[in-house]
Amino acid sequence: LRVLVEAIDDVMDDPADKQGLHANIVSLLETRLKIVAHRHRNPDIGKEKIEAPLIVIGLPRTGTTALVDLMAQDPAARVLYQWETAHLFPPAERDRWDDDPRIAELEAHMQADAALRRIMELGLHTFGARLPDECNSMLTLDFKSPNLSVAMHLPRYSEWLRFANYRHGYRLHHQVLQQLQYHGRGGRWTLKSPFHVFDLSGLLAEYPDAMFVQTHRDPQQLMPSMCGLYATIRGEGDSHPRRAETGRELCELYGTGMRRALAARRDPELDARIFDISHRAMVEDPLGTMRSVYAHFDLEFSAEAEQRSRRWIESPT
Repeated sequence: LRVLVEAIDDVMDDPADKQGLHANIVSLLETRLKIVAHRHRNPDIGKEKIEAPLIVIGLPRTGTTALVDLMAQDPAARVLYQWETAHLFPPAERDRWDDDPRIAELEAHMQADAALRRIMELGLHTFGARLPDECNSMLTLDFKSPNLSVAMHLPRYSEWLRFANYRHGYRLHHQVLQQLQYHGRGGRWTLKSPFHVFDLSGLLAEYPDAMFVQTHRDPQQLMPSMCGLYATIRGEGDSHPRRAETGRELCELYGTGMRRALAARRDPELDARIFDISHRAMVEDPLGTMRSVYAHFDLEFSAEAEQRSRRWIESPT
């Protein structure tokens, strides 16, 4: 939190903009404290077992979102829904989980926002209250997440993220999953975040029986795609003076992330838990890619899961 606040002070002078960021930070702190307090009042939350989660860990723009959106079609999968991460507290009531009024509220807000946000207009990322979200939303509660700097240049914070320790963030990540499982529906957790490459050992320490799928793409394709996404979010057109700065920032940040992942995979036990797939395979044969993932981890790919997956491939909504 200290590094984030100092990074904001480094680059931002407008009092109104600072006030808006201050409100966001206070909201994160309030949510975090409420989750902790709720856990103390309901100790059974801590007894929830998060067993053998399936976690997608590829870099951004390698097909992680498409893969998890497809995996979410499996009735046996339990994904982290965007409406849940937007409303981590108060927790949903179990008997109202499927029709929590906040689902419709968020969907309406997203539809209204689509006309104002270029990233949604261009279809550069999938948004929907009932679509899967990234684990970054939970890491944000520990102030260790690229979500906090995606909309602006925060060089000090971005540099700190490259070498940060994420163990406590994953402990909080685990606690939030326990709360969501305690109050919501069950199933095999199916998660994803490109940022997991920064601490695969820490993630495995928190989930010792986790199954990992790492997606891969030619860096000469993924880096321009990633930089274009960030530049769009930041409002940096082709001639914007900071566009090159965004490129350098992301090459350094995710270059470090990949090096940290490669170093972690030198551990044979960790490496054996990772199944590698290519972006090309995901694009050319998404259903076949799904089958290969399920077969590798000896998971059942039911007839219903296959039927729903086919429908999603034909018309993702």
